Amino acid sequence: MLSVVRELKEALGKALKQVVSVEEALVVTPAAAKFNTDFISPIALTIFNKHKKSGAFGFANPKALADKIHENLELPRVLSKVEVAKNGFLNFFVSEEWLGTNITQVCREGQVVLDLDIPRVKTLVDFSSPNIAKEMHVGHLRSTIIGDSICRCLEFLGFPVMRVNHLGDWGTQFGMLLTYLMDTYPDWETTSPDISNLETFYKAAKKRFDEDSDFKERSRLKVVELQSGEEQAMKAWRYIYKVSREYLQIIYDRLEIELEDYGESFYNPMLESVTKELSEKGLVEESEGALCLSVKVCEVPLMMRKKDGGYGYDSTDLAAARYRLQQIDVKRVIYVTDNGQANHFYSIFEAAQAAGWHLPPETRMDHAGFGVVLGPDGKKFKTREGESVKLIDLLNEAKNRAKDRLTQRSEEPGMGQQTYLQPETFEQAAEDIGIAAIKYYDLRQNRNSSYKFEFEKMLDPRGNTAVYLLYAYARICSILDKAGEEAVASALGTQCAITTTQEKSLALFISRFPDVIETVIDELALHKLCDLIYEISVKFSEFYNHCKVIGSEQQDSRIQLCVSTKLTMKKIFELLGVKPQERL
Repeated sequence: MLSVVRELKEALGKALKQVVSVEEALVVTPAAAKFNTDFISPIALTIFNKHKKSGAFGFANPKALADKIHENLELPRVLSKVEVAKNGFLNFFVSEEWLGTNITQVCREGQVVLDLDIPRVKTLVDFSSPNIAKEMHVGHLRSTIIGDSICRCLEFLGFPVMRVNHLGDWGTQFGMLLTYLMDTYPDWETTSPDISNLETFYKAAKKRFDEDSDFKERSRLKVVELQSGEEQAMKAWRYIYKVSREYLQIIYDRLEIELEDYGESFYNPMLESVTKELSEKGLVEESEGALCLSVKVCEVPLMMRKKDGGYGYDSTDLAAARYRLQQIDVKRVIYVTDNGQANHFYSIFEAAQAAGWHLPPETRMDHAGFGVVLGPDGKKFKTREGESVKLIDLLNEAKNRAKDRLTQRSEEPGMGQQTYLQPETFEQAAEDIGIAAIKYYDLRQNRNSSYKFEFEKMLDPRGNTAVYLLYAYARICSILDKAGEEAVASALGTQCAITTTQEKSLALFISRFPDVIETVIDELALHKLCDLIYEISVKFSEFYNHCKVIGSEQQDSRIQLCVSTKLTMKKIFELLGVKPQERL
């Protein structure tokens, strides 16, 4: 599949150079239905308005400039014609013949094939990043699934990707946890204590820390022992780490997410050398006994070393940046955290550039920030007791609700025939549907925006939800099953012909996949992938309602449209981390 937009831009760029000697950013976008065209470009209007005061190169109006560009435009193979609108916009009409060829190619390859001319650079995605000895809560949801989907998109395009879990597994809180473990379970080394309820363990330690001054002082000293590598402290730290990490893996397995742990402890041995290097480069200054690094992007400087000699998040993140850019030669680093941490990471990017580690455009550092998850009341999502909602509780609730709906569909009079699942398969189907509902509802939001977490909307079988899309996908699978393997195989041996408006509209949205996936990895805008799969599903419904498939004169071409729709939807589901369901 070729990138339609890139091909149009190349043709438009060549024509533009024949008309005006200016460098302009070429803009070509899919047209809304009301414009009665497939793609549009406002390039003539943009150039005319920008250079109007200097005479606009002698053109009387934007349309005159657009006419001249049109005269010099050689039609690329993806187009059937180009028209100039009264306002100077260029209207592009995609060739039905090209669309048919494109659909046939997808079907014969058995997968979505891309022909994107982009450098596949080594990329590291830093995401999820929960804290050891704490349960994952709703605040970790977005980082975890957004980061995973970004990785899936990059991997699909052939990028070497590192999936990094920057665990909070070091720092002053561990002095508190280790001291509490040793006080409460003195025989912890020989008799493993039950600290599987991490939240309870952490809260008990914190309560003791806040109320007992002697405990607080011993915790502070335990931090020093840990940072110096004292054997007993390290052994206790490894024990708490193991229990916590095993619990986290339960959630990662349910979400089908793979990560490689590079926690804060990994960079601990590097902190002193990073601080020394930045000091020698004149980037660090002393302030009230602490070492700070000032940045332009934020009034608050980065704290390289505290006045008590300890290190914190700033120095750890700078050590991570140096390690990633210098030692393992990563060319793009993507940090997936909430928007509240944006200034911190922009400060890290600036400091890394000042140190000579980050050298744009050779390297690229992005902060994929996101809004918070709100409760149905529009406030921060909390339990009735005011606690953060545990992520595992959300997954369980989604599964239970999905199972209830499947059971209801099978038991209601006249509804049993509408589910092809047997009661013994409800458990796994409910797990898949529930998690798909949560993931898709989150990913379809603009990641910079906050959103309300509402199960009823997530599991609605109508509208832009995973449930609607899964049923649409299952319906396509059912159509192909009814057609039969022999008819499908026969159809794939022919050339797809696009003859109706509905066929063209569906084929056009399928052809947009390469452009959308390219935009997604550049802008980290996963909602555009969700928009595309929803539009494909809607266009397929329109196609199926107006165009008979099985038994029609156009059966072969329409079977190909069904197959290519299924393949494209399946691939997008995979990129979003959603399990497609062939029977529901």
